[in-house]
Amino acid sequence: MDRDINILGIISTYEAIIWNPKFYEPGIFKAEFVYTEKMNAILQIENLLYKTDEDEPAIITRRFAKLNRNGEEVIQVQGYMASRYLNRRIIWEKMILKGSPEEAMREMVYRQVIDPLDPARKISHIRLGELSGYGGNIEKQITYDNLQEALTDIGKTSELGYRLRLDINQKLFLFEVLQGTDRTVGTEHPCVFTRDYGNVLTQEYSEDNTNYRNICLVGGSGEDADRILVTAGEAEGLDRYEMFYNASGMTNRDIEDKKYQGQLKQKGTERLAANYMAKAFESKINKKKAMKFELGDYVTCMDRRWNITVNTQVKEIEKGLSKKEESFFVTFGDSAPTLINLIKARG
Repeated sequence: MDRDINILGIISTYEAIIWNPKFYEPGIFKAEFVYTEKMNAILQIENLLYKTDEDEPAIITRRFAKLNRNGEEVIQVQGYMASRYLNRRIIWEKMILKGSPEEAMREMVYRQVIDPLDPARKISHIRLGELSGYGGNIEKQITYDNLQEALTDIGKTSELGYRLRLDINQKLFLFEVLQGTDRTVGTEHPCVFTRDYGNVLTQEYSEDNTNYRNICLVGGSGEDADRILVTAGEAEGLDRYEMFYNASGMTNRDIEDKKYQGQLKQKGTERLAANYMAKAFESKINKKKAMKFELGDYVTCMDRRWNITVNTQVKEIEKGLSKKEESFFVTFGDSAPTLINLIKARG
């Protein structure tokens, strides 16, 4: 489809597709097709690739035409799920967010994308989806941050995901906030992954505390002895891992001290969420024996031989399709953060 959601063509054959949706940020994809003039015409940067069994289309952001050693011509395209559109906007003016995290995320999208003060900033095909009514409370001050990254910050601290779901009939993207279902052992409909059940084909478990922090000293407005400082997190002794975050750009003008300190603490909590203790199962799943689960759900992963049992969240799913096989890789928990994410977290 083009970016106005007009269908340009229907693709029925492919060499390979990797479709990798993620819960807290836009997913990614890669795909390869045999070169034809028609495919070359429609697989252009900014066009959308839509798998009809998925909720979000993907934006083509990279493309390659290749001639391989066998003399065969192919086109490769790569990109992000549609929620990456939100990465094209910043928080243009100061926002004071109050209410549930879901309401805050919706307000950010509404004011920066759907009905901004400057009409040039509007993205015409995006609307708010239904309000789900997820609980919780947040008070946050935010200015100039990247919109998509700010949504991810709130989502991770509140355990809420988001997406731009395509309504193809209305030619609209609906911004929806998502919450996973608890399917761990002991719930009514548990989902357990273990080689004992034959639903895990291969797996890798990793633990990494290299970049872990659990105490964040946040510096607000003021200088030296007059600077407002707030601490987020609790720990002591060798279990205490400290960091500092400079939030001097957050103003306390016309804000009560208690509320301003709460806003600083929220910022510290978000920075800590980006410097987590990484624990992850990365597993190739036998779909024929897998129990019901969705992206964002909480499930139980266990391996008796390794003496590991964890209740963890499905953070991303990688679906691979080719002429030879279909694969299904799931990331349970958090892999180690990338260098780019660490730089953003230390901000």
